[in-house]
Amino acid sequence: MTTSNKPLPVLFKVETDHASCIYRCGERATFSVTVTDTDGIPLKAGRFHAILDNYGARVLAEADIDLATANPFAISAVRETPGFMRLRIDTDRATFSPRGLAGNGMAGEEIFQWGVAYEPEKIRPAAGRPADFDAFWADAVRKLDETVPPDPQLERLDANCTPGHETFRISFASYGGRRVWGWLNMPTGKGPFPVRVNVPGAGIGACGATAADDEITLTMNVHSYPQPDTPEERDAAYKAQDERFAAPRGVARYCQAGIHLSREDYFYYASLLGINRAVNWLWAHPAASHADFTYSGTSQGGGFGLMLTGLNGHFTRSCIFVPAICDLLGSLIEERESGWPKIIDAQKPENREAAARNAPYFDGASFAAGITCPIRFVAGFGDCACPPASVYAAYNCVPSADKAIFNGIGMGHGVFPHFYEDLDHWIRTGCDVRRKDGD
Repeated sequence: MTTSNKPLPVLFKVETDHASCIYRCGERATFSVTVTDTDGIPLKAGRFHAILDNYGARVLAEADIDLATANPFAISAVRETPGFMRLRIDTDRATFSPRGLAGNGMAGEEIFQWGVAYEPEKIRPAAGRPADFDAFWADAVRKLDETVPPDPQLERLDANCTPGHETFRISFASYGGRRVWGWLNMPTGKGPFPVRVNVPGAGIGACGATAADDEITLTMNVHSYPQPDTPEERDAAYKAQDERFAAPRGVARYCQAGIHLSREDYFYYASLLGINRAVNWLWAHPAASHADFTYSGTSQGGGFGLMLTGLNGHFTRSCIFVPAICDLLGSLIEERESGWPKIIDAQKPENREAAARNAPYFDGASFAAGITCPIRFVAGFGDCACPPASVYAAYNCVPSADKAIFNGIGMGHGVFPHFYEDLDHWIRTGCDVRRKDGD
């Protein structure tokens, strides 16, 4: 008989004494955890370390767990101020592979996490909105328009066109000699057509347009290069971008690069201004409906949704899923985790003070304060990339009279399918889906 050296997959089933996972400050939250194999059978052996923290460095309770004597096990603590309390379970990676019922954890990590909220409606961003925020971005848009022609370039992709729609590779000039590239789907009928705008999550970006015969779709990548044709070329271009922008500035990723030098040197500055141009160009297109001009994006795309919806007044509705680039200075108060890409923590120590001065100009919470159109958010209570406190910090800054946030209980850095289904319906109709409890 042979034995496998692969770690044993385990599931963590978590129940809390408030089914909503929302508490008042000063209440005790108790997490009851059952550890099973993938068939749902409770394990009778194994050791774990469980921690309750503030979704950051402050430990509120911890315990060593021996499944031989405690499965299920319970751990509890109290939080006195608005924010989140997180259950973290550290496992022995050589023995166990945590999966969790919600797929929590990041790839390659040996951590399961699950969060509960304390008066989340009171969470505020760590950094205040700069007094000159609006003036800075209005001036940035004006200067770019005065000095750099938009130079829209469209390349028709004949192989992707049908009698019902045309597909284009599209690009615009932006700041610092950079361009932004993306994909445009244009129906061939008379119009006007509904417009759906998207920026992808972090990664290599979109490799083509979303095809439709009844709506215009614009997908814009944040990257500094046109998307190559093959997976190998795309991976190489993505890596080369980090080597060009990140490595010389002492960070690992493009999304962290340049923030300590100046606001204009931050990588996303040119990306945002260029994509904003693309949105304005599409708004002016005669086929575009001004009554149904919407945005939807996830993670990095959620953060850009806050930027674009706050900066650009054309959107009629916006869906923001587990947004990144929010509460960028969160680690500087309460030691709670900042939102991805955690640009302050990523800097060399000597560059963090300068980065902290510039970061609020790119914080989704700062842009959120300018959003007046209907908007919907989704937060993952087990999200280790875009912590739920950072999402609520942005959401609570939105002044729109028509806003709502949906809580993914136990949801890691992903989105439950029903959120996408329900909010896709809302984006297209403006009508919320009403679900029964337990759905």
